Parts: sequence; structure tokens; C-alpha cells
Amino acid sequence: MNKQSLIAIATIIYLFSSCSAGKVIDINSDENFHINNYESFDFYQTDLEIDQMPEFEKRVDWIKEAIGEEFRDLGLKRDTVTPELLVNIGIVLEEKIQTRETDLRSDPPTYIGQRRYHWEVQEVEVGRYNEGTFTLDLVDAKTENLMWKGVAEGIVSDNENRAYKNIKEGTKKLLSDLDH
Repeated sequence: MNKQSLIAIATIIYLFSSCSAGKVIDINSDENFHINNYESFDFYQTDLEIDQMPEFEKRVDWIKEAIGEEFRDLGLKRDTVTPELLVNIGIVLEEKIQTRETDLRSDPPTYIGQRRYHWEVQEVEVGRYNEGTFTLDLVDAKTENLMWKGVAEGIVSDNENRAYKNIKEGTKKLLSDLDH
């Protein structure tokens, strides 16, 4: 796995682990894909050295746990030797700035001397937040074909309890169409 892929995975892990349950953006499925055709799954192995980023280790475990629970509910078991379905996790984190436009009622003109008042519309920063995009790929282990892909996004929370809850809810929401 190349360095860019590892960076993307690390970013995604951080993002998904702390974003709100969010919303499902896109789901694509191969016409022949049915989750019932598979009995086992495992996660793609990465060369990512988590010990250099200890804050990610717990979040990676949360993501894998949430996916594992959903798959067990669908009748799949985890098989680290010969899985039929491989799971690839991707996360992208983007810092956003929330702004508002100044208003004459709430932001009065400023006096700059000699009876000259000045006022103009400006964008004022109100806050900063992180928005994350989570991608989940399901690949047939024998053919190495992408069988299903889901994308969700949400706002990142710094609260660990909320992050854990959002991972569970977001994963459930993203994988909800697999049992149809």
C-alpha cells in the first residue's frame, strides 16, 4: 500500500470516528452483489503504524467493531485466513469555517474621526469545525472486484462518547441497505 493511501486511511479513521451519525451520500452496488452470497469477511490489512498515532488505534477498533456487529447481524462471520469479502475503510477530514455576514443592526458603523463613519458588509468567522467523509468498499476476495461502495458524511465531534455513538449509528445507517 502506498504512502498516499496510508495518509488517506489515517485521515478517514479520525474523521469517521468523531463525526455525527451524518447522512448517507451515495451507495453503489454491483448488480450481482447480494450480501447473502457471502459467509465471511475481513478487513484489508494496512502497513499503517498506529503506534505512531495512538489516538487512532482506539478509533480504528471502534470502526471495525461497528462494521463487525452489522455484518454479524447480517449472518457473516469474521475470518482472518480465507475471507470471502474484504472490507476497505477510507476517511477524509476537512476543516470548515462557519461564517456570518455583518448586519447594520448588529454591527454598527465605526467612527474613524472627523465625523466619518464607515460600515461595509463583511464575513465574520463564527466558528470552526471538521467535516468528515467516510467511504466503505466491499470487495470480493476471489475476483478482487468492488461489489459495493457506500459514502457518508458528517460533522466531527471531539467528545469521545459521542464519537463512539456516532460511529455505531453512522455504520448502521450506511450498511442498512445491505439486507434488502
